[in-house]
Amino acid sequence: MVKSNVFRQLSLLPGYIRLSLLRIAEDKIQLWGAFATSIIGIGMYVFFWNVITYQMPVLTGVGWVTWGRAELTFLIGVTESAWGFGAFFWMGVWEIHWHITELGLEQFRVRPASSIFQMIAQQFWAGGLLQVAIGIVMLWLSALTFGLVIVPINVLLGALALFLGQAALYILWACLCCLAFWIGRNEGLLEVSDAVEMNFARMPIDIMPFGVQYFLTFVFPVIFISTVPTMIILGYLSLQSSLFYIGIAGGLALLWIVVFRYLWARGLKRYQPVGG
Repeated sequence: MVKSNVFRQLSLLPGYIRLSLLRIAEDKIQLWGAFATSIIGIGMYVFFWNVITYQMPVLTGVGWVTWGRAELTFLIGVTESAWGFGAFFWMGVWEIHWHITELGLEQFRVRPASSIFQMIAQQFWAGGLLQVAIGIVMLWLSALTFGLVIVPINVLLGALALFLGQAALYILWACLCCLAFWIGRNEGLLEVSDAVEMNFARMPIDIMPFGVQYFLTFVFPVIFISTVPTMIILGYLSLQSSLFYIGIAGGLALLWIVVFRYLWARGLKRYQPVGG
């Protein structure tokens, strides 16, 4: 039964992606706005890290990696790619608390596919793929400019760490959304968590104090958005260390899936239809 449900939902993915592409085709202003935002954001952080590395050629802190201009520029490309994938695949997570408190869940509960899958899939945003492309171009330019050596197996491991870590982060956000069953609208809590990610994702987290590293690894796993994938892709972590981080990311993703399923099941028992 579970297997058939999974395949049923996977069969719906092409349709949701097609709808996302149609929405982008109809609203090109949003697409070009995202393009401009990405370019401006990249330019600002390239300028920022150039200023920092002009004063301090390398950043070491308490980390394992020496971060110079090349590594920091590459990290910007990884972050942009991660945010683009997140915007494409995970944007619907933000809508969960709105459906609980204002939009209602009834339209999803009468359909054969998972309610959560539908809420997320109907918000796929194809413009995120443009951000991914911009991030990849940034990676290629930084590797070419600074002569960085990229090994394919490291790219695969880095992508896996990013995918699992991003899943853990956004499923954690879904758990925060579930609190709306008990406390009502809680977009303020989500905005705070989003601010944490936005401010730390483009930073080399491993150079920060151990307490901050711990929080951004095990509590709010922003480190997997860019820092860990960058270190893995550039070959600055051994295979053993890379697999260790991938294991942590996978474990966190499983943990938050369990927590989310529990909160969602308990929340549905107290859910009242919107307006009724």
